[in-house]
Amino acid sequence: MSKALSNFIALARWVAAVAVLIGHVGVLVTLSDIMIAPHGPAVYAWWFLAGFWHQAVLAFFVISGFLVGGPLLARRGRGEAYLAPFLIDRFSRIYIVMVPALLWSFGVDLLGRKLFPATGIYDSPLFADAFAPIEYLWTLLQQQHMWAFQAGTNGPLWSLACEMWYYVTFPLLLLPFCNAYSKPLRQAGGALGVLLVASMATPEVCKIFGVDLGAYGRAPTIVNGAPMFLFGYGVWGLGAAVRVASKPVLNYAWLSLGLFVAALVVVRLAVRGPLIEAHPWLATLGDAAVVVAFANLLLTLRFAPDGGLFSNLGPIHARLSDFSYSLYATHAPLVFFTWAAVGGIFGRDWSRRLPTPTHWAVALGLIAAAIAVAYFFSRVTEARTKALRDFLRARLLRKERVASV
Repeated sequence: MSKALSNFIALARWVAAVAVLIGHVGVLVTLSDIMIAPHGPAVYAWWFLAGFWHQAVLAFFVISGFLVGGPLLARRGRGEAYLAPFLIDRFSRIYIVMVPALLWSFGVDLLGRKLFPATGIYDSPLFADAFAPIEYLWTLLQQQHMWAFQAGTNGPLWSLACEMWYYVTFPLLLLPFCNAYSKPLRQAGGALGVLLVASMATPEVCKIFGVDLGAYGRAPTIVNGAPMFLFGYGVWGLGAAVRVASKPVLNYAWLSLGLFVAALVVVRLAVRGPLIEAHPWLATLGDAAVVVAFANLLLTLRFAPDGGLFSNLGPIHARLSDFSYSLYATHAPLVFFTWAAVGGIFGRDWSRRLPTPTHWAVALGLIAAAIAVAYFFSRVTEARTKALRDFLRARLLRKERVASV
């Protein structure tokens, strides 16, 4: 990748992670008067950014498809065998963070439930059955918000479940078109890929058509009116296609950036409130507009020469990007713990009052704490991804080579 593209992806990853964090920290800051009372620029900036936690997750899907799915398409096109090393790499990337993140979630939630039971945060219907041990197991098996609910307060892990199944099914769906494998393996792999996609999408498809699955598939897989596993797969696939496209749609990086910013502004200001209630499909249309504009910007930067837009960004963006996954995976339990703590100190309705300097101090302090926790968490998890990947490759691929001999 060019320096401009690499810098932009690093910038986008950490900004998206912080946008998700701010969106969730918003439970502490109620801006119910944002449209009827004057506020300072910082408050309007907070309100604007806090509304993009969902689109930030979709941006992660585009980037993931671009960085993971695109190279896989290229390897398939060259007729290379890819399945075993690809799955080892993806397993390493996801689980080196996810397993410790689940332990972190369990510990923080347990502490919050012991210290602040009177606030009602952890007893909310939102978390009914979420603290059952089986839910942590289902989340570990990547079923959160598919065939199972969620692990405690760590709701954001639903997107990792989607992403992991994209990692598993996409290479299987490509197998019928890869001559590096035998015909029976290609056919069996393709069929398995189709079956897995159908299985993971079943709960949300049933929900769309009003089919009751009882105790199964009860999780909220529909976001903004869109079935997120299927919609997210399309977004992920778009990112992969952008990585292998032969030419850009637009040759001017500034124009593509302007279109992306315009899509963000229009969606945030227009696609909300009563309009969404009257026309729910507009939310999905707005998501699609942001995703397409973001993918187009990636495509333009892929062909842009170095020295232009984003080429001169400092290394700080790469450093912040390096622990964006850890920030995403660890922040939610800390948000709910803080929400319960301030409810115990200031009263249960404190977070529903119009914000005071104390509200802003708590919110900003929480953001700083979440970033600090994620950084130190990443030093013993995310930063060691390569070591785990190399270890598994050396052990498993060596055995595969010996078996083939």
